[in-house]
Amino acid sequence: MQIIAKSSIGKVRANNEDCVGYFYNHQGALIAILADGIGGNRGGDVASKMAVNLLGNAFKQYTISSIKDVEKWIQEQFKSINNQIVNKSEETLSLDKMGTTIVVALFFGNQYLVAHLGDSRCYLLHNNNMQQITEDHSYVNMLVKKGEISKKDASYSSLKNIIVKGLGVSGDANTNITKISLSTNDIILLCSDGLTNMVNDSYIYEKLSKNQSIDEIANDLIKGANDNGGSDNISVIIIRNSLGSDNL
Repeated sequence: MQIIAKSSIGKVRANNEDCVGYFYNHQGALIAILADGIGGNRGGDVASKMAVNLLGNAFKQYTISSIKDVEKWIQEQFKSINNQIVNKSEETLSLDKMGTTIVVALFFGNQYLVAHLGDSRCYLLHNNNMQQITEDHSYVNMLVKKGEISKKDASYSSLKNIIVKGLGVSGDANTNITKISLSTNDIILLCSDGLTNMVNDSYIYEKLSKNQSIDEIANDLIKGANDNGGSDNISVIIIRNSLGSDNL
């Protein structure tokens, strides 16, 4: 298993409100976490760091007993972290209404789980096919699902940055969890919308498919977003299952 996590401030923003990290528990299981803070000068960077560090440190102490137990644990952690972010934002005026997206991939045995809130995404490259595992929790995606606007129009909408779920955003921190089996050479990408708003899926697929190190792929993805304007912070975590499903 290979993993790389990188984040760029981009070319426009004064601060980097994204946070990325990965952690191992005592069983050797791995969790990768990416969070994109919202709230601007109201503490987006505080919320994203809280999400990554609270979840990561909890995972280091966590013992996995079953898949069902992991799903329950993730749900409980999301709700706990959501409450902590909400409480902190209410206690400190400068952090009022802060929040963050979160996307998580948790690996154990020959499987992994993906959970998310907001519009940070997870992609899977398997047998040269790329699939978006997550579905954006955004206002424009709700409109697309209702048939009120097209996907093309959604990509240009001034409302596309409005998320309807996130940590600290509301009392609803329930998440959908996707279970996937891993195969040799599968690649998982976690990314913030600073990447997906700047490059299209074809570009992401082209880079993930290249016979390069994951470090080079991460650099290429971030460079592509910056070359196209870098209007937001850009963060990626790339995981490659290089050893096969029995050797994670």
